[in-house]
Amino acid sequence: MSEILENLNPEQKEAVSQTEGPMLIVAGAGTGKTRVITARILHLLIDKKVPSSQILALTFTEKATNEMLERVDQGMPLSYEEVTIKTFHGFCDMILREKGMEIGIDPGFRLLNQADQWLLIKRNLFALDLNHYRPLGNPGKFIHVLLSHFSRLKDEDIKPDDYIRFAGQMLDKAGDDAEKENAGKMLEVANAYAAYQNLLIESNGLDFGDLQFYALRLLEKRPSVLRELRERYKYILVDEFQDTNFAQNKLVMLLAREHTNITVVGDDDQSIYKWRGASLSNILTFEKEFPQAKRVVLTQNYRSNQGILDSAYQSIQNNNPDRLEHRASISKRLVSRVLSEGADENPVEVRHFSDSQDEVKCVLDTISGLAKDGVAYSEMAILVRTNAHATAFVDALKDAGIPFTVRDTQGLLRFEEIKDLVALLRFLVRPQDDIAFFRLLGLPIFGIPMATVLQIVNEARNAHFTPIFYYLRDRIVNGTQSSLPGLEETSGLESVIRLCDNLLNFSRDHGAFRVIGEFLDESGYVKALTANDSFENEEKIQHIAQFLELARDLEADGGDNSLRVFLDYIDSLQEALGTIAAATTPENDAVSMLTVHSAKGLEFDYVFVPCLVKERFPSRPKRDPIEIPAALLPEDIPEKEMHLQEERRLFYVAATRARKRLFLSYSDSYEGNKKWKISPFLAELDDLACVRWTDSLRDAVSGDLEKDDAIKDERAFDRCSMMPDVKIYQLSYSKLDTFNTCPLKYKFRYHYKIPSPSAHAANFGSSVHNTVNKFYEEVMAGAPPNSGRLKELFESNWIGIGYESRGHELARKKHGIEVMEKFFEKEKQHGFKAPAMLEKPFRLRIGDVIFMGRIDRIDKLPDGTYEVIDYKTGKAKSANDVKKDLQLSLYALACSDIFKIPVSALSLYFLEDAVKVSTTRPEENFDAIREDILQKVKSLRESDLAPTPGFHCGFCEFGILCHRAI
Repeated sequence: MSEILENLNPEQKEAVSQTEGPMLIVAGAGTGKTRVITARILHLLIDKKVPSSQILALTFTEKATNEMLERVDQGMPLSYEEVTIKTFHGFCDMILREKGMEIGIDPGFRLLNQADQWLLIKRNLFALDLNHYRPLGNPGKFIHVLLSHFSRLKDEDIKPDDYIRFAGQMLDKAGDDAEKENAGKMLEVANAYAAYQNLLIESNGLDFGDLQFYALRLLEKRPSVLRELRERYKYILVDEFQDTNFAQNKLVMLLAREHTNITVVGDDDQSIYKWRGASLSNILTFEKEFPQAKRVVLTQNYRSNQGILDSAYQSIQNNNPDRLEHRASISKRLVSRVLSEGADENPVEVRHFSDSQDEVKCVLDTISGLAKDGVAYSEMAILVRTNAHATAFVDALKDAGIPFTVRDTQGLLRFEEIKDLVALLRFLVRPQDDIAFFRLLGLPIFGIPMATVLQIVNEARNAHFTPIFYYLRDRIVNGTQSSLPGLEETSGLESVIRLCDNLLNFSRDHGAFRVIGEFLDESGYVKALTANDSFENEEKIQHIAQFLELARDLEADGGDNSLRVFLDYIDSLQEALGTIAAATTPENDAVSMLTVHSAKGLEFDYVFVPCLVKERFPSRPKRDPIEIPAALLPEDIPEKEMHLQEERRLFYVAATRARKRLFLSYSDSYEGNKKWKISPFLAELDDLACVRWTDSLRDAVSGDLEKDDAIKDERAFDRCSMMPDVKIYQLSYSKLDTFNTCPLKYKFRYHYKIPSPSAHAANFGSSVHNTVNKFYEEVMAGAPPNSGRLKELFESNWIGIGYESRGHELARKKHGIEVMEKFFEKEKQHGFKAPAMLEKPFRLRIGDVIFMGRIDRIDKLPDGTYEVIDYKTGKAKSANDVKKDLQLSLYALACSDIFKIPVSALSLYFLEDAVKVSTTRPEENFDAIREDILQKVKSLRESDLAPTPGFHCGFCEFGILCHRAI
């Protein structure tokens, strides 16, 4: 028997071993879904000798993609050519960049993020034919609503022309004024949808919905492309199939319909994304699409206590008859394979409280008690239905000093450090904003006592002089400070006034990203956080980094980057979405505080699900602000009780996150004066022996916990290291090179993920690199080399961001044209010989680490050997430096281990000088190279990531954050 199949249970073996034909794997919670998909890929690669290029695996999140890649890496005995494992959007992006020109999509299209989309409509708002959805009092009010609607239309593969045609028909049929008004609004939106798509094309941009929308157009309109992809990907696997939307399902069916080697894995009971377009009917009707499909049901659960599984199953059965189990007459009852020795007889506990404050206190008391018994905080989670329900728990955890991580449960703007930055921006946009300035005066970094701040305010008011900033600047800057009694010794006051005055001048010529960076640098705000390592400070840095990223994303569009536009964008996001989700903090020993949606795919020993009352969980049904006409939707699941069924599936997902204990709770009172009613999901568990019901705070909390001890835990922050255990299994040359330069720089860039300002040198390099790559892609496709075409490609690939001025950009662009001319002449000398490979990705195993990379170009030489070429901009290196280049060493190993080609030359091609410097890597040196690399990895794993100050500090983008920079 294959080693891959050895440790699988019978159902898993069946799911892995049959490789031909369609298959539906119904994988219940905790049944080893990812393990089965990975084993299936490894079985195809190792046992069936299927080339990795013929396998396509599609996922929904980057996290799932990375986990699957890592497991395949660990299961492969040797290095290998990368399997195509991508998210749906990532796959569509890839094929559009490869084949998009077939339908008029420029392969160099820019993928617009949320900020880009908002700006695109904001700038063209009055060019759109809008009336109802562009109120003159607040013209941008519906921008996010419209964008959300357009995204949903693309999920359902509804084309603008079809929408306009339908809306026109409705208007023609309209009888009374109300019908005419509704049809008119529908036509207004349909026309706006078409106009938005035209704006995207004109700006050479696509949004995320466009990726799958145009990928479908490509496959439908170009049969030759469809045939090529069908022949390329002969084995297709789809993870979380229950979450596919109509467009994604249509894409998969097109690719798999002929060879039918398609395996879909999912669980209809965990379909919880209807609000973003997921179509439950896809999994329910898969066997209609493929009547010959084999079905395998995985029911052996390796996560949870049997009582937890029984409770979840009892609840979800109330969704019959619209479940796969009922329709297909199969059993989906999960059977625990977890060792039950010492397990609690009542692993599920339902707690009832008269007051919501008691509910919060009980959860914290239980967490503290478990921690005292030795349970790691990271093994506990509080799952809430919506962001708003997290607030009381977040505040209580913070007050108690219990470490916690927040995942999409709290608005970014709610954090104090972000309020500080927003106050700064509001003050700079309008210095008359005394409230914003008051907050700045009170910042701890300035050391001004609150009593002094209040004295300043009162003094300004008594003098009838506002705004306060101008009042203080007049006295301090003009030397009349003596007129402020009691403030003579407050040096911090002068500092803040001069800083604010300087920032007002600085903000006239710079956008939010640079202004915030200048403030953080000059004030010492972030240096104060990084100088004192703690869980709380680390979290603050994460939030600041996310806020900076919002600013950078908006500015990257290249248009109006004023502070006012950024604040408008923040306000509109907050209004449209209700919250700007805070980024996940790094993994630490901390309680996870998250919504049930964001808990999908996670598991914990102890799970708390509070607020289980009607109108909270289940929530009230909410209609989209702009609904898609039902006649345009392909969904064939009956609408009756659809919302309640989705909420019940969400409860099922929450319950099945727990391994050992599940604590469910509800209270009689939350907001308002009414008595809240128990959730029907709890009532459905009433007759289960494994469920323990408690009806008071005293009954619910086990053990005699002193009030202070229950809430406070002095060990909380001591148990949270600044860095998590560094379990590094995937690296790249860039990561290792950054660590070798400075470990703290590595920490800022890859651990904190602090965004860097867009550097003109890097953007120039990318412009040149992308151009020469596209040039040779066309040569390989048969196009004759042409200097004019090369310059056209440079124009279309130019990235004009990050330059000091427009003049600076034009000068660099002119230089770039000269570089292209040199490149053309250099290549002309060698006859424009088409490369053997371009942009060749690899995953190279060295010890227990996978190095990921991409080789710019590989040429085949006349003697049958190959030359590896890496493009560079900047000053050419010496032959001795190239000889020691680690990146080229990795490429040499990849060519030997993966591509199995003999390499006689490894070259750095310095494009600005049109100089190529070459070296070799004899095979007898490979072991020494591997040993050297593993030693560097060992250093990284064991490092505390402390800074190594040196000459490089002068060029480091994180210098403003580093207290050791020189």
